[in-house]
Amino acid sequence: MDREVLDVVDELFRRRLQVPELDPDTPLVDYGLDSVRSIDLIVEMESLFDVQVSDGQAASMRTLRDVVEQVTASMRMRVGNEVGAT
Repeated sequence: MDREVLDVVDELFRRRLQVPELDPDTPLVDYGLDSVRSIDLIVEMESLFDVQVSDGQAASMRTLRDVVEQVTASMRMRVGNEVGAT
């Protein structure tokens, strides 16, 4: 798991969910994540990391670990596309 992405995502989710600590493997709904906050968080992450997260990808992100892995994969894909385009 990418530590830098984890640190940013962890801080973002803790702030938005108003919890002092998140376990990377606990379902985010256990912390009170609902569909409205989920959408807000995805939009903010897309902006912060300059990535796109599809509805299907978002639906599969159930834990903090899932979120970090998806963001990291999306960042790799973006960089790969940029390298391939040059």
